[in-house]
Amino acid sequence: MDKQLFTPQVFDIDEFQDLEIIESVSQGWEIRWTYIKTGTTEAKLWVFTTPRMQFSWVGYDNAIMIESSPPRGTVQLSFIKTDGLCNINHQKIQNYELLIVQSGEESNFLSHRSNAIFSIAFEYSFFHRIFYRYFERELDQVRKNYRLILDESRIDRFITKLQSYFYFFKNNQKEFANAMFFSVEEEIIEELFSLVLLNDEEQKAETNHILKARKILEDNVDNFYKISELIDTMDISGRVLQYSFKKDLGLSPKQYLQYLRLSAVRKELLQRRNEAINISDIIAKYGFFHPSAFTVAYKNFFGETPTQTLSKI
Repeated sequence: MDKQLFTPQVFDIDEFQDLEIIESVSQGWEIRWTYIKTGTTEAKLWVFTTPRMQFSWVGYDNAIMIESSPPRGTVQLSFIKTDGLCNINHQKIQNYELLIVQSGEESNFLSHRSNAIFSIAFEYSFFHRIFYRYFERELDQVRKNYRLILDESRIDRFITKLQSYFYFFKNNQKEFANAMFFSVEEEIIEELFSLVLLNDEEQKAETNHILKARKILEDNVDNFYKISELIDTMDISGRVLQYSFKKDLGLSPKQYLQYLRLSAVRKELLQRRNEAINISDIIAKYGFFHPSAFTVAYKNFFGETPTQTLSKI
């Protein structure tokens, strides 16, 4: 039976750097951000929510890695627009490839340039009922055998329709009844499904080095781990590893590890900002032994010094 999971709302904000604003209006999402390139990252956000659906459009003006889980009892559908490389769960994806994540699953998104992410979370039973009615097969069967690509020739029209709903909801928030919400929800999900092109999954001829390498680096973010050790562990050449990272992520393995470590330091500083701490001890834990050089790298990456991070309320 369909449940009403969300409180209807309309929200938009331009040019903000505190990405946690997104989570504060998301009604149940679990989101973690990792900055992938130096400098500040600004975002823009549009959200509208109905009882069984939550739509969001978030634009980032810099590279970003996002780990997220959709709200409990939902299925998340997302597609991304970017001029750069984009990975979801360690797999390179196409512009406008439709990605589906169910409640309890996690997605790992990485883009090395500016990007726009369109996400719609639907109530679980509602989604599966409409999905089966439209495709005449279960979601697991489709995800196993196909990659879902949206028809690029019609995607702009769909985005325009979502924008029109956003403004309509924003200007008429007090006039809606559930019957109108339910009609809009069904129209949006069916129109999105109508854009799907089912492309057969290509057979992978080679091992995905990126999947294994990223997992090793992420597991060793607080160890004195070197890229030479990664090469030995994976038993591949440094050239192959470098090529794989550059091709799929737009980064070198060393850059990726440094960004992971800088983000881990910042996370720990934020978690312990009410304690008496020694910053040098924390940064040494993540392999930074020259405080002045670390401070320069940290400020270039986050746009603030470690001391300024500690002073955040």
